[in-house]
Amino acid sequence: MAVTMRLKTLTLANMNKGGRAAIARSKSIDQQLDEERERRQKEVQLLMLGGAGAGKSTFIKQLRLHYGNHFPEAICHQWVPQVLHNLTGALHVVLEQMEVLNIQFDNHLNKQLAVEFQDKFPRMSMEALVLRFTEEDESAERTSPTTCRADVTRRMTFLDKLQLQAPDVAVLQQLWTDLGVQCCYARRQKFQRHALSRTHEYFLDQADRLLTADYVPTVQDILYVHWPTLGVQEHAIAMDSMQFKMIDVAGQKSLRKKWIHFFEGVTAVIFFASLCGFDEALEEDPATNMLQDSLQTFHEVSHSHFLEKTDIILFLNKKDIFLDRIKTVSLATCFPSYKGSSSPEVSLRFIKEQFLQNKPGHKQLYIHISCAVDINLMRHILANVLDIIMEINLRRTQLQ
Repeated sequence: MAVTMRLKTLTLANMNKGGRAAIARSKSIDQQLDEERERRQKEVQLLMLGGAGAGKSTFIKQLRLHYGNHFPEAICHQWVPQVLHNLTGALHVVLEQMEVLNIQFDNHLNKQLAVEFQDKFPRMSMEALVLRFTEEDESAERTSPTTCRADVTRRMTFLDKLQLQAPDVAVLQQLWTDLGVQCCYARRQKFQRHALSRTHEYFLDQADRLLTADYVPTVQDILYVHWPTLGVQEHAIAMDSMQFKMIDVAGQKSLRKKWIHFFEGVTAVIFFASLCGFDEALEEDPATNMLQDSLQTFHEVSHSHFLEKTDIILFLNKKDIFLDRIKTVSLATCFPSYKGSSSPEVSLRFIKEQFLQNKPGHKQLYIHISCAVDINLMRHILANVLDIIMEINLRRTQLQ
């Protein structure tokens, strides 16, 4: 009997030790889960999607301006080549329109200089850039196939290196100051439709300042710079105790098949559409209306099963250009069935409704009408957007 009791006692003791170990393991797991939940609460991943030129990169610049490390002078200096390339593209438009309007150079020597300039510093062709990027990507894929998002990110970041020859400032200055060129630009209202963009006008209006020897880009200059994202760019900004990671993926139509690699694990999608696209075609596909393409792409993104539980923030951007254009161009250009008023308010309400109709019924959509180059307007919009993102992030982490 004594032996039997001793065996029972030992067994109970062993069970107690095992129980304590199990409790310790459980506490450790709970602690790890709490730490992981806290880390997720402090980390926000934002996926920036939308067509080329819709304002994704400008949004990130604004975020950096208001919540990041701003743009110190040393950083501003690094933007000089891109500013000059934008000015070069704008000058190309004026030189082309001189032929259309039959305007002659004041200095006949500048005619030959213009030919050499156009040959040496050709206009940036989006079609050619996308083709080159696609060929390099396909070649790299054959050599080393990508198997995960990290591989795709490394590949697309490496390939997204747009190297163009720096324009000659002296040549830019000589051509720009020619009286024939100045006369042509003064008649820009007669240019072919959409030949001169708002960005072109901005840099041409600032050309005298941009071409000085001691030129340093301003924040406004940097916001106006148009520089296509062909691959993927990741930007990180720390705000208080939060880490924000923005993933900016190429918006060109032929490159969108890469988007799916970045859907997993994002806190929210920020989708950009250009309001003035109702009257424009895609640069890489002139047969497709830009705003209709945005609607179709938005529909595909919002209905993706990979983003089933992901909320979307929609930026209807370039409000300033839209308000100017809607005065003379009917919204029926893009939506033939539209019979409403030509007032900006009614037109904007109609466009918003088109996007709302293209989302799943259960999905929350936060809409903002924006002008991404307007510093003061974006300050207020960003504050509101960040509140929304924090709310989304808190809701997501509580469900995990």
